[in-house]
Amino acid sequence: MFKRKYHILAASLILSAILWVSLNLNQTYEIQKTIPVSIRVNKPYAVSGNIPLNLEVKFRGVGWSLVRLLTSFNLEFNYDLIGKNNDKQVILTRQFLNDNLGNSQSLSFTDVEPESLVVRIDKYDEKYLKVVPKVIVDCKEGYQVVGKPVVEPDSIKIGGSSGLLASMKNIYTRELKYYNINSNIKTAIRLTDSLSNITWRSQNEVNLQVNIELTAEKEFRNIEMIILNLSPDKDVLLIPQIISIQVKGGVNQLALLDNSKIPALIDFNEILKDTTGAVTPKFTLPEGVTIISMNPEKIQYVIRKKS
Repeated sequence: MFKRKYHILAASLILSAILWVSLNLNQTYEIQKTIPVSIRVNKPYAVSGNIPLNLEVKFRGVGWSLVRLLTSFNLEFNYDLIGKNNDKQVILTRQFLNDNLGNSQSLSFTDVEPESLVVRIDKYDEKYLKVVPKVIVDCKEGYQVVGKPVVEPDSIKIGGSSGLLASMKNIYTRELKYYNINSNIKTAIRLTDSLSNITWRSQNEVNLQVNIELTAEKEFRNIEMIILNLSPDKDVLLIPQIISIQVKGGVNQLALLDNSKIPALIDFNEILKDTTGAVTPKFTLPEGVTIISMNPEKIQYVIRKKS
């Protein structure tokens, strides 16, 4: 008896839900959607200048039409142009959407931002650009990043407007952030979306590697100093002539270092500018190695003229 009532109640609830959904989907609604923009031009031409990556569009239509649009169609603003060099064309975005989506899907577009795109045409060109990773790594206490993040391949071919490519020196990856890391990072990373809608790329993803090691400290004693840019007619006596440093870095990284790989450098031009009688040497250290202390901190000098 109770089971029969339970089934009747369940069926009533389901039927009520179907009727509620049906009635509501026959109402008119307005929604906002971000639509990617892609402009294609016949070669040997390309789009010059910035085109927004997305359109912000407000749709109005019957619920059924909106559901069908959002679930069955890939919403993109793909526009093909036939252009010529130094040409300029204006695309009316709302008109394009109405012509290609509105009538066929029983929709209207109450707002499109921007409402027009100004497209300038330039000659097409290709070049290789160095890939620069945008990676932030926060290591676990006692660990650190060793060396610079490495990407493979380190450069890719990109095609687009010759004027645009002339101004580009690098291409960046998307930004990645890692926290509390204590082991090497190896992953694929996508390139930034910037200009992706008006350029061609040989690939959109590269491999990233970041080396992580335990942090250690090590002292290097009796490092000889080298004077750079010394005038041929001058000689400099350094007091003292050797220096010691305490450094911090990756444990394996420090194991590979010796005095010959971390020379202490003093630029003669800095000596000439000095007014105190003592200068601080500079060290060329591997990425991730830092100086904790230096003994002595200042080096005195005596400039002598060669006889």
